[in-house]
Amino acid sequence: MSKRMISRREFLRLSAIVTAGAVSAACAPGATPTPAPVEEATPTPAAPVEAIKAEEATPTPVPVEVSKYNEAPMLAELVKQGKLPPVDERLPEDIDVVPVQESIGQYGGTWHAVTWDPQLPNIKMWLYDPPIRWKPDYTGYGPGLAYKYEWSEDGKTVTLYFRKGVKWSDGEPFTMEDLKFWWEDLATNEDYKVIQVPWWGWKSTGEPMDVEFPDDYTMVMKWDTPQWITPYILAQGFWEWQPLMKPKHYLKQFHPKYNPDSDYDTLEQIDRWWENPDYPVLFAWRTVEYIPGERAILERNPYYWKVDPEGNQLPYIDRLDIAIVPEKEVRVLQISQGKYDCTFRGTDDPRDIPFLAEQAESGGYHLQQGWMNGAGGWPCWLINQDYVEDEEIREVLRDKRFRKAISVALNRQRLVDVVWDGIGTPQQATISPQSWHFASPEGQQVFKEWQQADAEYDPEKAKAWLDEMGMVDQDGDGWRELPSGKKFELIIDVGTWGGEQIPVEGSQVLKEDLEAVGIKCILNNLQGQPEWDLRQREGRYMLRAAHASEVDIWTYPDWIFPTRDNRAWPMVGKWNQTGGKEGWPPEPGSPADRLLKLYKKGLAEPDIEERHKIVWEAIRIHIEEGPFTLGAAGDQPMPVVVKNNFHNVSNYGILGPWAPGSPGNQHPEQYWIEQ
Repeated sequence: MSKRMISRREFLRLSAIVTAGAVSAACAPGATPTPAPVEEATPTPAAPVEAIKAEEATPTPVPVEVSKYNEAPMLAELVKQGKLPPVDERLPEDIDVVPVQESIGQYGGTWHAVTWDPQLPNIKMWLYDPPIRWKPDYTGYGPGLAYKYEWSEDGKTVTLYFRKGVKWSDGEPFTMEDLKFWWEDLATNEDYKVIQVPWWGWKSTGEPMDVEFPDDYTMVMKWDTPQWITPYILAQGFWEWQPLMKPKHYLKQFHPKYNPDSDYDTLEQIDRWWENPDYPVLFAWRTVEYIPGERAILERNPYYWKVDPEGNQLPYIDRLDIAIVPEKEVRVLQISQGKYDCTFRGTDDPRDIPFLAEQAESGGYHLQQGWMNGAGGWPCWLINQDYVEDEEIREVLRDKRFRKAISVALNRQRLVDVVWDGIGTPQQATISPQSWHFASPEGQQVFKEWQQADAEYDPEKAKAWLDEMGMVDQDGDGWRELPSGKKFELIIDVGTWGGEQIPVEGSQVLKEDLEAVGIKCILNNLQGQPEWDLRQREGRYMLRAAHASEVDIWTYPDWIFPTRDNRAWPMVGKWNQTGGKEGWPPEPGSPADRLLKLYKKGLAEPDIEERHKIVWEAIRIHIEEGPFTLGAAGDQPMPVVVKNNFHNVSNYGILGPWAPGSPGNQHPEQYWIEQ
């Protein structure tokens, strides 16, 4: 499971024995980059590549042709002035050596970018440095801030071994005192409600896991059940690890336990690193200025703990200048004018790609066309299996003939043409095609069957299934009634899940196609309304517009397994989520019952390949008994715009599911700007 680490001493020893002709990269502003003979970090596979076992973590590349560590000129000047220690003293003992995508970079420059949200969610995805991280090609996990992680034989204990000598951006050591502060003074502190025990940190008894810190760099977590999945949860997005990233030496001055003159409201206000220039971080860049609603300026972290293969401390780029622009149309126009150097999620609408491509030459940029949304359903619709407001309607929604009927009644190609201008693949709802569950030939076959299940347009078959159910027009008004003869209207809830336009436009096409086979439909637009979430969690919706994408179903299982109240089994999910205190237990032998049993089997399975097979078995239930999520189209491309002097951006990635940390899993710290 461990990833080989390079200590400072070993790094310098290797430097001394390289061939006489070896030279170090200049790595200064304006210097011609010296390509290093390293393997490309993120190849573009034509099909999903074979997934590797997490136990076979990618080794750290051994640096070659180096004579010393190098640093950015702006930091070298601070060292010269005595304001900063030398780079050798700033780097940790356990250095992370990052492969470059194309070439060794130049130091310097400002990365101009854009976000829509004052909390900088898409920018946080660039600052992806969890203990365990997704690999750049999405084939599995590897070490990050922790150089090694392991399980006990029974899987009930997980141990993380953090890199020795890592420092916060203000130069203070990062140790287990910081994680102990998170656990004891924040997460398990009943007086502080902002940060709580994470959802994965509970025992089956309802008690928090046990956490121990045997030394300054080791964290031990203990449960009463096997936790073969839990370490990988820390690798998901920015939201799982960042709540744990708490610099005790800074935050304790605002914590009432350590400062009686402070209070928890003050602590909450201070504990926002993205808008607080004084907040120490472990990322490649740190906030130095924040203007609410306008922009954020981030500058390189002088104590960042990574280097490139030639010993150049990362990041290459000096600073980030992030404009906050809520209006999507304004962002797209600015991107087309070349205002930003590199944008991920500046716009997430594939329909903007043709316009951006037309403006590429005048804007001085190009599109990285290998980036995909990774959607298995965009749009798609959850079909409520636990509808609470009418028992007969619930039985209709649970009848697979009805679900298959509305599936084949949908003309997916028409939807792709009308809604997407021809972009995307007509298909049944799935998770992301790039998921590591489908990397093997057998996995690819399972995915293909799922993608095509009941997805062929056949309105006559739809009518036959509905007739067989007894859902016929009994009163001659042109609409099918329930088998009992009661009037039936299929209500389709629409929100902003998947954007503001796509769910509405897609649902309109679905409405037209279902009404063509005699099912009266009502679009219930709940955008911006609290009812949108309430109807979901209380089981009061019939169909609910959604966006389906996930890469590792074991870390977020609810697309396939009824584990929570936020998908197609809201009441069974609530029952599972609350340990039987709320919701409904699954009916014995039902699809929900079978799926939950498979889920529990997977949680107890230590072998990754066997867990993939359990996912396939669950998907076959969805194929045979479903669909439980009605899909229309998927795997649309995503607009990733890169200025022509901006380098080392991969031409392969997925941006729909946020869990893999894209583009952070591909190391934005090795991006560079040609001066």
